[in-house]
Amino acid sequence: MHCPYRIVLVLLSAALILNGCILERIFRVKDQLCDFDKYFQIEISEGFRVILLEPVMLDKDITRLAGAEPSEKKIINDELVMTYIAERKGAPSHGQYDLPIELRFIHIDDEYRLKEGYLGKNLTDMLTEELLTQIIQSVCESQKSLVKQQITIDIRALDRTLLPTRSEITGILGPPNPTSGIKPAQLYDYQLKNHYDADKVIAVKIEFDGSGNRIQRIKVKYLGYNLEADLAKGEAVLRVDIFDLGETRNEVQQFKSLRDRG
Repeated sequence: MHCPYRIVLVLLSAALILNGCILERIFRVKDQLCDFDKYFQIEISEGFRVILLEPVMLDKDITRLAGAEPSEKKIINDELVMTYIAERKGAPSHGQYDLPIELRFIHIDDEYRLKEGYLGKNLTDMLTEELLTQIIQSVCESQKSLVKQQITIDIRALDRTLLPTRSEITGILGPPNPTSGIKPAQLYDYQLKNHYDADKVIAVKIEFDGSGNRIQRIKVKYLGYNLEADLAKGEAVLRVDIFDLGETRNEVQQFKSLRDRG
């Protein structure tokens, strides 16, 4: 009589082989985040750069997790460079107000593995390196499924005076949507450069306090990733939906269960 556990293991192993073991690599990175200083390095210079000291994720993993091909893709000195560029809808700005995310992959064993991620200056100036660092380091603490993932970050210690004022935001992101019509808030809609799919949603909403000048809440949606930072509550929530097109909730839970059993 066959053991049900072995049957599940065989079926799941087959599914992982077909999917390139993306779940295994995701959980490896999550484990690395629990020993952040050993596996990661952060650099702040004209943006926010994260260096992965032991690359794990493949270029095909990133494309799948993003849910879209990059806006640009090229090889530079044996490195693969993929860039996702959010550009303002209906407002040509010659790149001044773009929100780029650049990913660099190093060639290892005939595969390209992610070694570096860079957020452009506009996005970094909006979210600040303090908030971005807290978000990355908080991933390790999450114990929930990676499907419909939600991570809560305590940002009460965040210095709100470091956030840009309303006039500075306009300098960073440009004039808000003309249809905003909401005085306490500024809205910005973007599209993924070289993509024209309506479901590739990128948007930024900034709500202000009673003075109308200081940020009270920031909402950023970049493809399948949603960040809402509430400065009044001292709490930020990152919601991710990265497995709509492949793994089901049960597959991810089964993989994690088998992994935890060793």
